[in-house]
Amino acid sequence: MAVADVVVSFMLLVSIYGILALGLNVKYGHTGLLDFGHVGFYLIGAYTAALFVLGPDDPTDFTVYLIGLGDIPILGSWVTAILAGTILAGIVGGLVTLPTIRLREDYLAITVLGISVIFQRVIQSETWLANGPDALRGYSPPLQGPFPVTGETIIGAVLLGLIVFVAWGLTTGVLGMVSQAPSATATAASPSSIQRGRDDSTRPRDRVYTLATFGFTHVDAIAKQVSRTAAVAGGLAGILAAAAVFMIGITLTVGVIVSVYTWIVAAIALREHYADLSWSAITTGIGLGTGLLVALIPLPVLEAVGIKIIITVSALATLVGVYYYVTTQIDALSNNRLAIVGVGSVWFISLWYFVLPILGPLGSGDIAGVAQTLFQNIVWLLRFGGDVGIGYAIAGIGELTVKVDYPRFQLAGFVLFFVGLYAIVERTVESPFGRVLRAIRNDETVVESLGKNPFTYKLQSMVIGSALGGFAGALWAMYAQGLTFTTFAPRVTFITLLIMFVGGAGNNKGMIIGAALFWAFQQATTQLAAFFPPAIRVNIQAFRLVVVGILFLIVLYYLPEGLLGSRTSAATTTTTDGDSSGPQRAQRTEMNSSGEHSDSTTNTSVDNDRIPDMGTQRELEGEE
Repeated sequence: MAVADVVVSFMLLVSIYGILALGLNVKYGHTGLLDFGHVGFYLIGAYTAALFVLGPDDPTDFTVYLIGLGDIPILGSWVTAILAGTILAGIVGGLVTLPTIRLREDYLAITVLGISVIFQRVIQSETWLANGPDALRGYSPPLQGPFPVTGETIIGAVLLGLIVFVAWGLTTGVLGMVSQAPSATATAASPSSIQRGRDDSTRPRDRVYTLATFGFTHVDAIAKQVSRTAAVAGGLAGILAAAAVFMIGITLTVGVIVSVYTWIVAAIALREHYADLSWSAITTGIGLGTGLLVALIPLPVLEAVGIKIIITVSALATLVGVYYYVTTQIDALSNNRLAIVGVGSVWFISLWYFVLPILGPLGSGDIAGVAQTLFQNIVWLLRFGGDVGIGYAIAGIGELTVKVDYPRFQLAGFVLFFVGLYAIVERTVESPFGRVLRAIRNDETVVESLGKNPFTYKLQSMVIGSALGGFAGALWAMYAQGLTFTTFAPRVTFITLLIMFVGGAGNNKGMIIGAALFWAFQQATTQLAAFFPPAIRVNIQAFRLVVVGILFLIVLYYLPEGLLGSRTSAATTTTTDGDSSGPQRAQRTEMNSSGEHSDSTTNTSVDNDRIPDMGTQRELEGEE
């Protein structure tokens, strides 16, 4: 399997678990409800979706289940199945909440954990419901029939256009956020700021952004919103790609353009993210990533299992020791420890993705094989090889068979779902409703004193979070194409908790980081285990749970706020009357906010000053 195919599978899992973590983050990160039974709603969404798309039960195939609506138009479609799984998970989450929500902290967590185990045992023991302990199978994901597609038919061209729409739109959205220079918000009072803005508009990244959006960045009605610009650009790119592929047959050209564009934007985003990092820190990060690669070399080289383990563990321990020493002894590096790890990770991934795959053909002197391997990994949008596809002969690379397989189409849909749900959750937690949830997390007594009913908001939080868990379960059913009760063990909840805490509880962006890190660890250990005999390989993969538990404890102890930190609303620190305490002044303005103010400036101060994570009385009262 090509490295690009591994990355596609990795991103599919990140999308599913990112949505699952978003649901748990709504419950715990924003409301403070610790739910150890989150996997139960994941199970409900998965089995409900599968039972909707399955055909009528046929006892002769040794699969027994309650309902099968797959032959009924619309009702048996995946759209209905996902909606049904999401809604049912939310309803069950609300019903579970009614008798348990009055419990506090660990009692609530353990109670909901017990309920999720009951769900799992019902699936296991009740054969008539979903085939009992055996796998529930016999269904296919949507639109799988036409794949692999080459663009030679209208359906193939449209499906490829949809993939281009998602890839181009999301990539353009990232570039748009990166390209928003500080000078764009500068006031017109300073001529120098205007000149800086003109100079910034000529930056290469801004020219790329203008080209990628087909010039729409100059249209004020569209350019004011990055998401709208990205959607328009993605739609136009998808239409142009579908038309070009169908009429001219340039599938490979489209794949190259879209893939290279995503790599360019990724490079720009990384450069901007680490722009303020010193060269010493960047060099240290590169050394860290290279050292990690060197430490792993004994695994594929040495034959003796004991020797390779000893040498590898010793090399890794030495690397960690050197990193700890230089980051504690050198002042220029001590404040950039996580950034150094980030640079090292990016460098290691780059070596793994681009360099390691070409070592084999390079060692045998196959220059065309080197070029072909590198080309296939760069053009990640397309699948190469096999008997089905369009054949190309490229000078210096050789003959290639090109097509678009179903996993890439599925990835486009999953990522689109993830981004859409992320945007919805972000709007929700930014609203007065979200501020009430965070106020309940901090101190629900204060919320009660302001006339709000914490029980109602907790119930709504559990419904929303459980529904998101059900949505993730429906996507898992689509991805796995078969369900077993063992998949929905309680460990899934604790994996989701780890994802949430690693990224930052209460920070929705952290769910992306946490899910990516967890599944990167899973993929890495799976590939490392391949260098050991089968008997040891099983033990190594089982030992991952122990490592995950240790990592969980380390994160809770050393990074209680996560990598991105918790979501907070910083109190205003400026003063107008000599009081330098932002929170104290926020409390005072909240108490005065119910009075009449003749000065509009005073009103603005009341609205803007707030205790962190709580919001003003006016904001809480505005959520009805």
